[in-house]
Amino acid sequence: MTGLAAAALLGGCDSKTAAPPVGGATPGPLSPNDGPEVKDVKFGMIALTDCSPIVIAHEKGFFKKYGINSVVSKGASWAAIRDSLANGDIQATHMLTGMPIASTMGLLGSPKRPMIIPWLLNRNGQSITLAKAYKGKVQDDPKALKGPVDEAKAKGVPLTFAMTFPPGTHSMWMRYYLGAGGIHPDRDVALITIPPAQMVANMKIGKMDGFCVGEPWNARLDCRRHRLQPR
Repeated sequence: MTGLAAAALLGGCDSKTAAPPVGGATPGPLSPNDGPEVKDVKFGMIALTDCSPIVIAHEKGFFKKYGINSVVSKGASWAAIRDSLANGDIQATHMLTGMPIASTMGLLGSPKRPMIIPWLLNRNGQSITLAKAYKGKVQDDPKALKGPVDEAKAKGVPLTFAMTFPPGTHSMWMRYYLGAGGIHPDRDVALITIPPAQMVANMKIGKMDGFCVGEPWNARLDCRRHRLQPR
């Protein structure tokens, strides 16, 4: 699940109680006829289908229609996007839902900066993808991975699985999937962080045995995929 963290766009809040936007501008008095509090907004984005609402709104002039001069800037990783939002280089971005929560609490290396999620973009669209070596061997039950994991661990070369960011939902899903197979994500395998756009390349060179990420990166590989459905 991903959310849009954009404190600078919350023009409907009471100016007496609203926190200053992440970009550093101070909200002015509000009235029904006011335009946006911040007219120049730089949006961050990562190469995922979740960025589509931001990119399309920018390209189609929807932001401009409502008085916002928008710029879209591509980030290298979730950590870079988080830091850019925290220090005011960008004023809004799409994010993994756990990231603004972690930042507000100052967890896992996040600078402690309050962030708000005004818009939920995605409630599905993530998958766990396994390497071709497991095609036909691992079906819907992750318990089938237990044997290969134990064998690799005994040899001192644990299997490697990737997610996109520690406080993100991809990490949660990857851990849940492994745990459901009787595999401890911290003791039995190596769990690493890889930016979404680098997942396919790292899988192709054999750096990892599986990963969890949003689309379109799962669809780019002809591997065994486990689609995550909402419950």
